[in-house]
Amino acid sequence: MRSNLVLDAFCSRINDERGVMKRRLLVLVLAILMVPAILLADDLLEKAKNLPVVKGVFSPQVKLVGAKDLGDIYELEVQRQEGGKHIIYATKDGAYLIVGGNVLNKEKVNLTQVREEEINRVDFSTLPVREALKITKGDGAKKLVMFADVECPYCKRAYDWLKTQNNYTLYIFFDPLNIHPQSNAKTLSILCAKDRLAALDKVMAGQEVAGSTCPAGTQLLANQQTVVNRVGVDGTPLFITGSGARIVGLQIPQLQAYLNGK
Repeated sequence: MRSNLVLDAFCSRINDERGVMKRRLLVLVLAILMVPAILLADDLLEKAKNLPVVKGVFSPQVKLVGAKDLGDIYELEVQRQEGGKHIIYATKDGAYLIVGGNVLNKEKVNLTQVREEEINRVDFSTLPVREALKITKGDGAKKLVMFADVECPYCKRAYDWLKTQNNYTLYIFFDPLNIHPQSNAKTLSILCAKDRLAALDKVMAGQEVAGSTCPAGTQLLANQQTVVNRVGVDGTPLFITGSGARIVGLQIPQLQAYLNGK
């Protein structure tokens, strides 16, 4: 009986070791298979960078960060120094760029939009929401980030519309735009107020808030600008949903669908 137990233990150990070896072999095979794909992607990106139209048209502020072969054309993933990522296309002979267009497949799916949503998706958990102004309505179930300029008309309309909705937590990051000369001062007056949310309400309603600056408010705005640059905010308002999807501009149907759980 004892010999049988010893034999069983020995066989079990052999099986365990074989299982470990199989898993290690599988990992090794997968790693080997991935190498050509990585090298191929690098080669394609380098090839795209060397296309005559790319070398002749791209400015130093625009960086080519990805490329895909779509058969007759190349899909190029580009990023500006301060801004989100965008999809454009290049002919394979390097003669033409296709900018601002949309590629649809036979099912009428807008592939350009799908890809731009993919490459611009944000990991919500990495956003430092502690640096934002926080507004909770109802149970606060839906998480939503808003990048806003207090003098942006569409930001004001978005803010007013959100006040009519329920059950969300809104995090507001400020992005004072240069086209609005008073925006920076008004933003600081909010961030330096004793009651920031009350001050925000007044400013968004077009009311005056006693102008003031303070080290804490100046630092908070600087921290928020770091987030703005990291996310690549091209304009306001920009929303980031809890799933990381972007909603660019005041798109009430999209916002409504998200807040309603669709």
